[in-house]
Amino acid sequence: MRTKTAASTTVASPSQLPAADRRSRARLRDLCDEVLASFRLASTGELFSEQDRTEGRALIGRLVARS
Repeated sequence: MRTKTAASTTVASPSQLPAADRRSRARLRDLCDEVLASFRLASTGELFSEQDRTEGRALIGRLVARS
């Protein structure tokens, strides 16, 4: 939600947004992840960074160990 004043435009903080706001923080995080992935792919050709791969492998290892 943006509010306009004579001097500038400000962005409302999350606590000032209406409860029925259609964009939740989870959806905003998903959008940010998508934008970052698109940027990474466009700039380097790599969809996932080496850190992402390392974290993913560790997570899969933990999930497999639980089974």
